[in-house]
Amino acid sequence: MAYHRIYRYTSIARPFEPKSATTRAMLVLLPSAALLGAVASWLAAQPALQILQQGVLFLLIAYGSWALARELYPDDPFAAFISLAFGLLAALATDSPGILIVFTTIALVRAVNRSSGLESRTTDSVLTLLLVLLVMYATDSAFFGLVAALAFILDGSLREPSRQQWVFGLICVAATIVYVVDHDIGLKSLAAPDTLFKWLSVLFLLIFALNTALLKTVRATGDAYGKALDPARVRGGMLVGLFAALQGIIRPDSVVIIVAVIAGICTGMAVRKGFKAPVTG
Repeated sequence: MAYHRIYRYTSIARPFEPKSATTRAMLVLLPSAALLGAVASWLAAQPALQILQQGVLFLLIAYGSWALARELYPDDPFAAFISLAFGLLAALATDSPGILIVFTTIALVRAVNRSSGLESRTTDSVLTLLLVLLVMYATDSAFFGLVAALAFILDGSLREPSRQQWVFGLICVAATIVYVVDHDIGLKSLAAPDTLFKWLSVLFLLIFALNTALLKTVRATGDAYGKALDPARVRGGMLVGLFAALQGIIRPDSVVIIVAVIAGICTGMAVRKGFKAPVTG
């Protein structure tokens, strides 16, 4: 992809290119996702305004699930569509799936893996920091500040580091400490999984963690200049997504979409490996 004009203003946004087959598929699926949300709301006998809002929400969930999967595992576009489907199923099963945290996690992962091919601008980091604080206080996500701190510090430590990111990382750590003290959150908030959904989530997160550790090469290239992505940075982005999902130990509803995305990636990996090495006999 040529250097896009969007990169004059930001380094973490990625252009939506209508010429690619993947994008054309998304142009069909996004309206379908909106229709699914609207129909589900209509069947629940909700008023017209809520039907419209639900349609928009499902459109955002579909795009966010797909985009997050593409960032977490850029070499497998097929898995991203499974993650999209899983994200919509999770939204149907949850009263208030968190969407703001999904897009904030996308921004953090992009800062680490540099899928655009560019280093984050200061304005990108400031806006991402504001989103992180909004997520923490608007959704009671106590430890999301630590997830953001990990992302900023990784971006400031890995190959071609952006040292200013350490400042944003330390601000996130400080914000987490203030939030925890202010809301009197202690170890009692942590508890072992007590439902089938939580145990399945743990299973998928463990599989994803294993795949993160085993990742050695990356074929995907950055958008701006076509250079191959750094495997260490891709692993760092995967780690950020993993830690974002781990918040579900405390409040599973807030990260149900992120967990669904990771489950979709793991399922896609399993399907591809099954086709590459079919059982004989």
